[in-house]
Amino acid sequence: MTLNIPTKPHGSGWTRRRRPDPFHRAAARSSESTVTERDVTDAMLLPADLIGGDETIIFAIKPSPWYIVFDSANWVIGSLCLVACASWFAEFVRLSESQFMSAVLTVLALRIGLALLRWVSRFYVLTNRRIMRVRGVHKPDVFECPLVNVRNTNYTTSFPEALTGLGTLNFMIHNPEDRMGRWKNVKDPEYIHTEVRKAIERAIDSQPHI
Repeated sequence: MTLNIPTKPHGSGWTRRRRPDPFHRAAARSSESTVTERDVTDAMLLPADLIGGDETIIFAIKPSPWYIVFDSANWVIGSLCLVACASWFAEFVRLSESQFMSAVLTVLALRIGLALLRWVSRFYVLTNRRIMRVRGVHKPDVFECPLVNVRNTNYTTSFPEALTGLGTLNFMIHNPEDRMGRWKNVKDPEYIHTEVRKAIERAIDSQPHI
């Protein structure tokens, strides 16, 4: 299911620098302060120079820990296939079966460790001016866009996300290439999408009208 709500187009694109879950319905959020209280710790982990002095964080959230599983799922499946056929592959690469399985499991552990680091360093931030996606272990990698430049928004739920009560928010940016930004694997996607829509409408309404 995809919910599309058009907005007024403004400016250029990215600057470098629930639906209800069929398996589980999360408790409804009663006010915007609920998000702020829930995510105050996440906001404190953001880079100190990310937010301007006159800018206010509405919320800063992380993907669900299920992000780690989804990010490394292909490696897990591939490793299980290799382990299941370990005797054949071990003979092919001239290793003992135990050596081959150890090598496969070591590589898998490293890949899951990388997914964990990617999850730890990833934040989705909504302020009164911008939407942002922050990632990067050593040096923050920030994609940002002014709220007034967001042409359209929607949220989608894949089958794995539906099983875990998650969703992905999509932001269509008004520029010639129609670029898309995403917040992947967020909890309560319907509620988060509603809060983003409110912020976008407030930002548009605060623009000077000629």
